[in-house]
Amino acid sequence: MTTDALPVSIVRGGTSRGVFLRIRDLPREPSARDALCVALIGSPDPLAVDGLGGGASSNSKIMAVDVPEGIIGLPGAEGCPDDVDLVTLFAQVDPRRPSVDLSGNCGNLSAAASAYALSRGLVRGVGERCSVRVWNMNTRSVYELEHELSGGVLPRSGDFSMPGVLADGPRIDMRFEAPGGEQTGAALPCGPVSFLPEAGLEASLVDITNPLVLVRAEDVGLPAGATPEELNARTEVLDRLEVLRNEAGRRMGLPASAAIPKVSCLNHAEGSHEVGVRTTSLGVFHHAIPVTAAVAIGGASALGGTLLDEFSVPTSDGDLLISQPKGTVTTTARASQGRVQSAGIARTARIIADAVVHPA
Repeated sequence: MTTDALPVSIVRGGTSRGVFLRIRDLPREPSARDALCVALIGSPDPLAVDGLGGGASSNSKIMAVDVPEGIIGLPGAEGCPDDVDLVTLFAQVDPRRPSVDLSGNCGNLSAAASAYALSRGLVRGVGERCSVRVWNMNTRSVYELEHELSGGVLPRSGDFSMPGVLADGPRIDMRFEAPGGEQTGAALPCGPVSFLPEAGLEASLVDITNPLVLVRAEDVGLPAGATPEELNARTEVLDRLEVLRNEAGRRMGLPASAAIPKVSCLNHAEGSHEVGVRTTSLGVFHHAIPVTAAVAIGGASALGGTLLDEFSVPTSDGDLLISQPKGTVTTTARASQGRVQSAGIARTARIIADAVVHPA
């Protein structure tokens, strides 16, 4: 494998954009792999003028996708389940410094895995619909993608509207199977509610699809309805949330990471089944909400007992409406006997370009 001319695709999944490539094309040596990811994005230039990133966490992402045979030689490959069609490996590149984090997953880009795989011939699409099972190497979680087909690939257009994306697109249903405890062994590794002495407040520490910290927005001085731009101007709040995030990560037994856990600040929204959420990503507030955070919130709500109970309850069919800066998203989760049985969300995706890249 040479990186002199590397086939990639630029793909939007949900409200994120990333560089997609085959896992088999990644260097097996970690430092070489990370250097390639940094070069592809163009970090640490905030404008990413010499790469394919965009200066924010939501568009400074690499998603590697392959069939199970393509991951041979990677650490952890032996844990791949026998009954999956695809494997993903996600890399979050920091747009402000040349660093790469593989400790978590991106739910938005995960929703585009089958679209990329079909377009590259990694899997075949037959008929009018497809269902693809995917194993994410970062979190060791399995999820299913289901959507329509047109000519064996994801349709180029559709009528599903998604907050944060201007144009409607083909609906992709993403459902995580029995999520919870991917990183820590338990969906609520420290119980439903914990007191964090360094931060001086209560929080719910959640490990469903990705580690997440839930706090009351009022406890950290955040007004309801504030925009991410307004919140990011409050450096004292960002500093306190970073202290909280690091303390929560230690309590959960997670390795030091700039990407996980994320922090979601909760407030009351207008609807009876809505909860208002503002979520951090790489030290600043996300322009919308990461999919894994939304799914984790849906799963925690289904479990009950967390701080979410103060703000909203799911509908009888498990739907939870989450109010976020770009509008509302709906998650569906079901729990039984203290375990989340399934948690899902609907997204759209679009392959923006296929290219041959010459990394710097």
